[in-house]
Amino acid sequence: MTRKKLAAGPIVRNARKSAYAALALAFALSAAGCSGGETPGTGSADGETGAAGDKRGSITVSLYDRGTVPASEGTMDSNRWTKWVNENGPADVKYVTVPRFESLQKFNVLFASRQAPDLIFEFDTAYQGQLYNQKQLMPLDDLIAKNSTEYKAMLEKYPAIQKAATMEDGKMYLLGRPMELTPQHYLLIRKDWLDKLGLDVPKTPDEFLAVAEAFTQKDPDGDGQANTEGTGLSFVAGIILNHMYGTGFTLFGEDQIPWVLENDKVVHDWERIRSAISFQQKLYDAGVVDKDFVTDKNGEKQKQMWISGKLGIYGSNGADVGSYEALKQNVPDAEVIAMPLPETEFGSYSPLLSSPVQMTGMVNASAKDPVSVMKMIDFMVSDKYTNTIQNGIEGEHYTKTDDGRAKPIDPEKNKTELEYNRDMGMLTPLIGKNYGLKNKVSPTDAEKDFIKIYEQAEAAYMDPARPMVGITQRAYLPLLPQNLATINTNANKTMLDMAMQTIVGGGGQAAVDKFISDSQAVWDKAGGAQIDEFYATWYAENKDDAILMSDIYEMGKQMKEQQ
Repeated sequence: MTRKKLAAGPIVRNARKSAYAALALAFALSAAGCSGGETPGTGSADGETGAAGDKRGSITVSLYDRGTVPASEGTMDSNRWTKWVNENGPADVKYVTVPRFESLQKFNVLFASRQAPDLIFEFDTAYQGQLYNQKQLMPLDDLIAKNSTEYKAMLEKYPAIQKAATMEDGKMYLLGRPMELTPQHYLLIRKDWLDKLGLDVPKTPDEFLAVAEAFTQKDPDGDGQANTEGTGLSFVAGIILNHMYGTGFTLFGEDQIPWVLENDKVVHDWERIRSAISFQQKLYDAGVVDKDFVTDKNGEKQKQMWISGKLGIYGSNGADVGSYEALKQNVPDAEVIAMPLPETEFGSYSPLLSSPVQMTGMVNASAKDPVSVMKMIDFMVSDKYTNTIQNGIEGEHYTKTDDGRAKPIDPEKNKTELEYNRDMGMLTPLIGKNYGLKNKVSPTDAEKDFIKIYEQAEAAYMDPARPMVGITQRAYLPLLPQNLATINTNANKTMLDMAMQTIVGGGGQAAVDKFISDSQAVWDKAGGAQIDEFYATWYAENKDDAILMSDIYEMGKQMKEQQ
């Protein structure tokens, strides 16, 4: 099944002008922020009733585990913040942890054993669609209408969230939040290495390769050893280098988006994929990347090379101040800048930006106490929860400035006691005066440096003249019907394996050409033409109402103007 014109995002039957008028009004209203009163009914465990006299419920909630909880803080499912939730929230919560980079496997096991949590948080939009198609999700319209205050108010202020949550049957199944449009992926380069070697920031693929070779071969760190690498190729770096060629076919992940607009029609662009894989093969053959990048699926090895000062070009996920700070501790003289993606024969593109709306949550269709789940959702978008999860306890972790921003009392203490809880805020609105690095009251020296990097990324990546890749962001494409989703997943898994083998196997352009012809055969045999036709038909029928890439920039501009 597919989402009704709305796809996986706010694509509706209304005319675009009407939609934007509603959004503009909503963003204007949002300047005051979400209504934030504390949630009633916050008694202790064992069935104690709350202020409204309702019996206190008990629910399960999923929570990513990134392995970052300090031993002194406990574990991801039992620490000061999970305890705070159970002491202050409207229901007793048992957290079900899932490994961040193996979350889908864990969720599949939990669903198969009928142990999936009541409230599920997962960033992967394709997996959200899969659960919807499998009827694993609960419709939320009546639940919200009858039992919500905070979340209902947020939907009224940001109607795009409701549109993004609505599926083909006209009901809401997803939970989301408003976000500021910001750079999500950064291509960072060591400017001090460029200066030492007399090189400029690369502007073409050939220049990129030449710089990567110099970074690898000419001892840019001056230690007299051949121990540096020119560029990363795993995880985010691999995604970015494909985006450089204008293709959403990426090496890491099965959710591929290789469709582009040509002459106002959706086409499956194999030529962009050909050029992207050819370039990455050249990088690998030149010895400027980690030979074992294929197994570095979450980019951790690449990250360690970066922070140890041994990597020249790095694909960063988000404003990763922690990695930058670690780099500066190891190499105090390191100078880092965000670089525009080199221009290819297909044009100039930018890495991934955040979406103005992000869908992150779902309610299990088997949840036994959906009212308590809804109370918890309300609590999670309240000011009390938002301020606490983002900033800690007032008077202990922060004080308030005159303009209402949070000023850390002891930043080092907060690193230990606060930073690991970020995935508890997957419904927290990412907007306003307390959100974002640029709004920090007392930024550290590393943060001040990264604010400059962030501003460079804004200038380089947030220009519609250098757009993100594709027709629109993944969140705004229609969900594939289950049979097509299965075809897509299986075919892409085979093609990704073939792409990796082509990159590491050598053979030059002939090997790349063979990869493309073999991939086309795999796609055709699997029934991929049905998927190509599905997206082409969707665009032809919905292009006047759909939110396309240019519209996302406009939405982001409107959001920013209201902050």
